Amino acid sequence: MESKEKIHSCLNILKRLPPTQIQKNAAALTSLIPDYAEELYQKIDKPLDIGQDEKGNQFIQSEFNRDGDSFRSPQNNQYYPPIDDAVYPSEQLRKLELKANAVFDEYRRLYYEGGLSSCYFWDKDDGGFATAWLIRKNVEKTKGIEEGSWSSINVIDVKTDGKSKWTYKITTSVVLEMNISSNQDVGKFNITGTLTKQKEESYEAPAGGKDIELFHIMKIGTLVEDVESYLRSQLDSVYFGKTRDIVFQTRFSEGEKQSIQQRQGLAGEFKQKYG
Repeated sequence: MESKEKIHSCLNILKRLPPTQIQKNAAALTSLIPDYAEELYQKIDKPLDIGQDEKGNQFIQSEFNRDGDSFRSPQNNQYYPPIDDAVYPSEQLRKLELKANAVFDEYRRLYYEGGLSSCYFWDKDDGGFATAWLIRKNVEKTKGIEEGSWSSINVIDVKTDGKSKWTYKITTSVVLEMNISSNQDVGKFNITGTLTKQKEESYEAPAGGKDIELFHIMKIGTLVEDVESYLRSQLDSVYFGKTRDIVFQTRFSEGEKQSIQQRQGLAGEFKQKYG
């Protein structure tokens, strides 16, 4: 079986298994095809993990800052645990990565009011580069919700025509998990959903390449903001809206059932007394 067929088969299996166990199931599948483990992980949308450096500074762990079993921190550019012959972004791209992290952290603060963000950049052989802008936020325990998490994964492929034109293709996935606490009306249930959207835009860079780093950050940041806003509205209307409909229908069905039982009980009592 070709590698593409193996990957495709694994993805089909994952689609038919509980989303809440995707990390466990993915690990089991990669043990069957270890030569294609990295490629499979890159195609799976799963909740983001969090790591930390020796000083306790947290950063997001993903396939975009992974080398073997180690993950690179965007703060100090070091891998944890340390490894030899690791892959690092070029010096110019590393400078862009630091600036992007500062900007994206402010974006996270304004839009998410908490959570953790990380940006990662890597060089490409065609003269362009790629970057991942990631956010992970845990849902605080509140009325009706025991626990949950929101993972936003923005991957941007950046190409150049070798002159002044730059093309940005963004693929954004949002992974939502929530455990709803048990109650007498609907019981206990889990909400797990994933939405993905792509968008592509091309722009002319400033003459002479002036302020090119700011140019890239502004264009990528605008794309991330637009696509994430769209997906947030879709999640609200599609997932939450459908969940509300299901809960309402469940309550209606249970209420109707109780009403029938009450009528049957009264009919039984009437028959015993007057039958």
